[in-house]
Amino acid sequence: MMRKDGKEGKQMEGRVIDRHEHQLHTDSFIASECVNTGRQFEVDCVKFFAIFFMICIHVYEQLGNYNYHTMMPEGFFRNAMEFLGGPMAAPVFMFTMGIGMVYTRHNSPGAFIKRGWKLLFMGFALNFFRETFLEILGNVLLGMDYSFEYIADGFLNIDILQFAGMTFLVVGVLKKAGIGTKRMLMIGVLIQAIGMWATHLTFSSVIPGNLLGLLLPTGEKVAFPFSLWCLYPFLGMFFAEYLQKVCDKDRFYRIILISGVVVALAFTSCFCWIGYDIRYIYALADNSYYHQTFIGVLWIGAFVLIALGISHFLLGKMEQTKAGTFICFCSRNLNVIYIIQWLIIAWTVAFVTAMNIEVKLRAVEIVLVGLLISLLSIGMIALWKRMKRRDSFKR
Repeated sequence: MMRKDGKEGKQMEGRVIDRHEHQLHTDSFIASECVNTGRQFEVDCVKFFAIFFMICIHVYEQLGNYNYHTMMPEGFFRNAMEFLGGPMAAPVFMFTMGIGMVYTRHNSPGAFIKRGWKLLFMGFALNFFRETFLEILGNVLLGMDYSFEYIADGFLNIDILQFAGMTFLVVGVLKKAGIGTKRMLMIGVLIQAIGMWATHLTFSSVIPGNLLGLLLPTGEKVAFPFSLWCLYPFLGMFFAEYLQKVCDKDRFYRIILISGVVVALAFTSCFCWIGYDIRYIYALADNSYYHQTFIGVLWIGAFVLIALGISHFLLGKMEQTKAGTFICFCSRNLNVIYIIQWLIIAWTVAFVTAMNIEVKLRAVEIVLVGLLISLLSIGMIALWKRMKRRDSFKR
């Protein structure tokens, strides 16, 4: 309908143009600025399942009736356990840690460096209470003969908390130098290559060898050296920079899910075609899983993307439910759950060893004990937080 008033006609024309420009923006599901901020529930979901898988793999390693040290996994249970407890646990934590580094409000280089030192302290404190203290106690009370070198080896164990600490320190330094995420990713590729070259390094002395293990794979007690695993958090940061600008998460995760499936199938098909045993990427035998390669990172990374896509589509509607609240609670307290579950497992192993009790758990028992330890760890945190709230209320 024509407007008689020219001015009014111009205003109408302006509104049509604005609406058209808005349509152009909404048609592109990646905005030019951050529009998708705050906690991302699908990220909380994959972290929630990853912590359960990791607890189960720890029970499997410490109390299970399986020779995982030298024998490659056979049968459904062992392959499922080592795949879920491997690629679907630590790499998920690392990738989502990278996402968190982009989303956090405390993102200054100084805050990252401070966080890194704190995580390193937590990692070595955990080593003391799950290994060193128990070994000293064994020497004093039970007449065990643990040598100083053996005790030092346990204290300097390089686990995922140490890796997280190193990641925050390195990213903090790189951010201070003005290096962006894409350049960090390129640096990560170089660092990974150095780590792969250093895989067979050995040191006759435990202390310098394990300390260097913060960066390089230098021994059996070095599970997560920074050089072999750094690509996961760097890839997580790269992913998060796009996720922040996503206008249509359904469309975004549809692409992510399809891409992950295509990459996983392509690599798996190639492995089968050339006769490569895919179990070497996730098997615990001979520490194969801990010797990450570029191919391993790409293959595992594809499954991390698949997990995020599935979580978004299948669990996204749970966010406002009680189950969603529980998942977010676990995700926010991930580090504390990790520490508590290790203390429960380590002290249980020490007790049954001191009492000469033989414990050899089978498949279903491992899962049930893993579930029990998960609930105990979460329950202890919830109880502690409730007690703190009561104390603050009384004051």
